[in-house]
Amino acid sequence: MSGIRNLSALTTSASTSRVLNLHIVAETFSEEPEYGTSPFFRDSQLNQAVIVKHRFRSDEAYLVPKGGPIGTKIIFPLDRSDLRVGGQFIFVDETGYKDALMNVLGYRVDDFEHDLETLQLLNKLPSLDPFLVREQLRRHNRFPADCYFSISPADTARMLKFTETEMYPLIRLAFGEGSSDINPDLVGRLANALLSTNADTRLEPLRLTLGLEGIQFRDGIFSWRGFIFYKWQFSENMATLSKIASEMDSIKIKGRPDRVSRDLAADLKKVIRDNIRATATNCSRVLALYDDAFLDLVQRGHTAAFRKFLLDAPMLFVDLGHMMGMVSHIVSYWRYRFRSAEKGGIDIEEYLDILREFALGLAPRR
Repeated sequence: MSGIRNLSALTTSASTSRVLNLHIVAETFSEEPEYGTSPFFRDSQLNQAVIVKHRFRSDEAYLVPKGGPIGTKIIFPLDRSDLRVGGQFIFVDETGYKDALMNVLGYRVDDFEHDLETLQLLNKLPSLDPFLVREQLRRHNRFPADCYFSISPADTARMLKFTETEMYPLIRLAFGEGSSDINPDLVGRLANALLSTNADTRLEPLRLTLGLEGIQFRDGIFSWRGFIFYKWQFSENMATLSKIASEMDSIKIKGRPDRVSRDLAADLKKVIRDNIRATATNCSRVLALYDDAFLDLVQRGHTAAFRKFLLDAPMLFVDLGHMMGMVSHIVSYWRYRFRSAEKGGIDIEEYLDILREFALGLAPRR
């Protein structure tokens, strides 16, 4: 178990796909009845931890000997009132992981299995975006409260304009044909409401338009939020991923790699470029299902068809989440590792490891 310096940045700038911040959920929703009756983890201390997807550096690979390049880190804040104090962390499946976790939580082994299984379900995912996580848990008969599935403040702020544009046709339908006079402030307020964790009274006109009640309305809004999230991710990341495909040839390699290494790098780059095209095609195909259903609603007023699509659609989040989770990881890691031209270049073995990981990560799922 190790220390970490400052957790406060995770509450302001962390990516939704990288961080599941149960500490913030506890601070925001602990007074809500569902928070206690439908927890994410049964243990109260684990239910206030910060879960992070972490790419192992070369000097960290020994921590999880049987793991892949991306691990799941559980962080326990030392002072819940001041995240700047930092915290202690454990990697899922690191050597001695269960004993270390039990030492922190004070578990008896027979009380531990449910939360251990939930951690393993998270560990199998490429990202922690709330739409993928929720569907993964539901497929294994776990139903945490809605408050656990929020978009991070950083991503919410970045998504807002995109969401306003996406929502506008439905707002026009909900508020009548005098759409040219719709107040931009109204669009902004409704976009904010859509991106918030719980559907509220601000979305009442949209609820009436869709003809949804109660839990169906909450589930429908969650699905709609999910498609907007993935469309936004797709629009942000796929152009960058295509740019990475061309930048791979310009990375400076230390020394003079032998022919075998050069040929292997060339083969891996070809696989990556092919997989980028396939990923873009597959993501576009799934997102087109949503676009077609949405256009059918706003152009033809087919509310019943769109309502059914939203309620049936979360199964699509598994494939979308896996594809976009790996794309987000590759884009963020490439920016981090090659954010500036390296004077000394990169060792060929490290570069080949990165290419292998990218090729495997973008490979089509069965």
